[in-house]
Amino acid sequence: MGLPLTLASALWLATAPAGTCWRPEDQTAGWKYVDLPEEAPALAAPEDVDQLRSGEPARLSESDPRAYVGATKPKPGRMAYTFRVPPGTTRLEVSFLEPLRGAKVDATASTVGGGTFPLLSERRQAGASLTLEWYGDTVDGVVVEVHHHLRERPVVRAWRTERPVWPEREPSVTAAFRAPRALYFLHPGGGRTVLLCQSPERALRLTRWPLEGTPTPVSLKPVP
Repeated sequence: MGLPLTLASALWLATAPAGTCWRPEDQTAGWKYVDLPEEAPALAAPEDVDQLRSGEPARLSESDPRAYVGATKPKPGRMAYTFRVPPGTTRLEVSFLEPLRGAKVDATASTVGGGTFPLLSERRQAGASLTLEWYGDTVDGVVVEVHHHLRERPVVRAWRTERPVWPEREPSVTAAFRAPRALYFLHPGGGRTVLLCQSPERALRLTRWPLEGTPTPVSLKPVP
């Protein structure tokens, strides 16, 4: 499965240090894949491009509309925003329409077993975004409470959850994305040139599951 690298490319890859890049010959939009040679196991697309490598975890970042349950007013001058997160979630980003302008914020996580623990306690927030992170994989919900006394009532604009995943273990991922020793990446199109670089430290991220279609095999050309 996949197109073999040319001999010249293989020789280039054999001595390639971290940070060396190659240009996929196909620069059209859509899912692509390249077979990873032994000499370059950490080829990666730019950080803002959806990608995964066989046999490695990735970070799945989602904006599921079902995650935001809604807002309540537990006390005068306070608003509570409830989120339900997928199993394994370890990060929640919340954006508001307007900056919080120093409002105090509490955040409480709930777990599958029915327990709770604090993530924030009356932490003042100046901007319009809030990032919450935690360890473990048992959190199934988060409540964010904003003390907006003498300020406009905050309105949630957007949210995003993030969790580690093993794509090949997901039943919804098709066999076309399960080849061994392969890099898959979603070319955004729009005339952009995407380079693949030897990047051992780069985190692999997805904003969607590759559920449909067949990735196009691509060959590589060394970048001088």
